[in-house]
Amino acid sequence: MAMLLIGVDDTDNLESRGTGHLARQLAAECVRRGMTALGVTRHQFLVDPRIPYTSHNSGACVAAACDEGPAAAEFAFDFVAERAAAGSDPGVCIAEASNVPEAVIALARAATRRVVEKDEALRLAAAAGLAVRELGGTGLGVVGAVASVGLRAEGNEGRFIDLPGLRDLPARVRAEALTRLGIALEYPDSGPCPRPEDVYDTLGWVRPRLAAGRPVLPLEWSASGHAWTPVDHKHAKP
Repeated sequence: MAMLLIGVDDTDNLESRGTGHLARQLAAECVRRGMTALGVTRHQFLVDPRIPYTSHNSGACVAAACDEGPAAAEFAFDFVAERAAAGSDPGVCIAEASNVPEAVIALARAATRRVVEKDEALRLAAAAGLAVRELGGTGLGVVGAVASVGLRAEGNEGRFIDLPGLRDLPARVRAEALTRLGIALEYPDSGPCPRPEDVYDTLGWVRPRLAAGRPVLPLEWSASGHAWTPVDHKHAKP
């Protein structure tokens, strides 16, 4: 089956849920339509006063396996347009992962360190044959949508905010509960060696990194908790 990518950005306002939440709804709709969920990733882009954004200037990408081509995911245009928050500038990009060219990946990398103009993103997407649409407002979300597809296709920059079963994990689990979800566990080079009986404390927030195209969870040993814990964890708001 082909891996389809649906990049989404700028669907929220200051009062609404974020783009990641809408992307997870979109992933659930893909499953309802017979596709296989492959996770939702968050991708961070340049934070700069020249770029209008709601909170963090990040986009999201839904990955799903499907027997059909990108046309099977075109329902996402209406799905996002109908659910985007008032005043947002949403954009959506759809592509087959294997058909995302290096030029789009290079643009995606560039978006993490410089301002990328909308016309540049649209031009490269059109040249690559990717399906992309502005869905309201200024349509500036197409930049993050195209860039999210590029980073997900490249496979080394981003974080999984959803995988089937990820958000159902209890607080403390064994290694197999994580690896069963397709998560590769990464241990430090020094310190204790993992043992089959070890406990893993999720700290209520497991968001694996995107590395080599798969979810990878870096871990560290907590002597006080007598458990392995994620290196990346949610910090309490001040």
